[in-house]
Amino acid sequence: MRDAVEGSITTDLVRTLLKEISERPAPSSAASAFRGPVLRDLLKRTAPDIEGLELTLDLAGTGSAAILTGTGRTKPLWYLAHLDTISYLVHPEAGGRYPLVPYCYHLMEDGRRPGSAWRFDFAKADHVMAARGEIVSEAGNAFFVPADPATRLGAGDRVVFDIDYEEQPDGTCFGHVDNAGGVAALMAAAPVLAGLGIDALLAFPDEEEGPAGSGSQTIGRGGSRIAHALEKPELAIVVDVQQGGGEADADSRGGPENTVRLGSGAVLCEFSSLGRGSVTPPHLYALLREFAAMANGEGVKVQISNNAYTSRSDDISVMLHTPNVALLGFAGFNRHCDRGLPRANIHDITDLAKSLVYAAALRPVFNDLNRMLLDR
Repeated sequence: MRDAVEGSITTDLVRTLLKEISERPAPSSAASAFRGPVLRDLLKRTAPDIEGLELTLDLAGTGSAAILTGTGRTKPLWYLAHLDTISYLVHPEAGGRYPLVPYCYHLMEDGRRPGSAWRFDFAKADHVMAARGEIVSEAGNAFFVPADPATRLGAGDRVVFDIDYEEQPDGTCFGHVDNAGGVAALMAAAPVLAGLGIDALLAFPDEEEGPAGSGSQTIGRGGSRIAHALEKPELAIVVDVQQGGGEADADSRGGPENTVRLGSGAVLCEFSSLGRGSVTPPHLYALLREFAAMANGEGVKVQISNNAYTSRSDDISVMLHTPNVALLGFAGFNRHCDRGLPRANIHDITDLAKSLVYAAALRPVFNDLNRMLLDR
């Protein structure tokens, strides 16, 4: 397995995947239509003629994209990394700007950032850009100001942030890393898993993003559809950006600051949203900590969170179908343009992709551990 991982998953590959995925907008409920062709093209270029690998842009009628590896009918091992990005619905124009309805958690502080409006053009049978402009945040409210005052927006249009991918010499990268980073890691891991003959589902759920709510029902809708449509897995690994620490714009939600750092590898976390999301069972988490130690011994860096704040993701959907959920992601900042451009580290995402392949070996070990605990 080590030779397959090290020979196939490189920083250059992950960079290509991350850049092209992150620079294509993916508003919720249309992510597969926007980014699906990008995924298909990337697989053709980076993993041609791989047997036992299938990409679908509408898994079991859920509207979400997925890669299936292996020849088995069922997929006992799941990886999930949501494909959509934060986006906004449009209210009627008022005073030269359009009030926005967040189809996400709107976390941007007061200020202005480049954005664009997209709509479906029935004549072209495709989504097209309707306007460029700025997303303005004032006192927690969002607005879109078109660059051309003659622009007319309306129902059906979606507004997204425009962020070009940039990378610094130390690997710090800026872009729509939430969750292009997770998608890129799964895309890099998929051909290796297929080559090893591992039966796995690598799902890219739509509508992980969603508006603020008191429970977990307003987000993770695409993942919930997948979990309802397929036979439940033996082990599910949810991959998303996790809050980093050690920098001025760290998001601690008023609690302890996270110990994970950019450039220090993938991130293993025990629970999400202070227990409102999934909580990994103790024996599975103990196994994951052993896995992290072994991965580090192989030169693949995996850091362990100190249980500070980590956002919910598609774990909230899968946890209702199996308790066997692992949270393995990467550190990031400003994932929703909170105080600046979203950023992560390309080397962390490369470590994450490698660790996802090694994690495939956990499933049979975990099954044996389960039997030891529950059959005695």
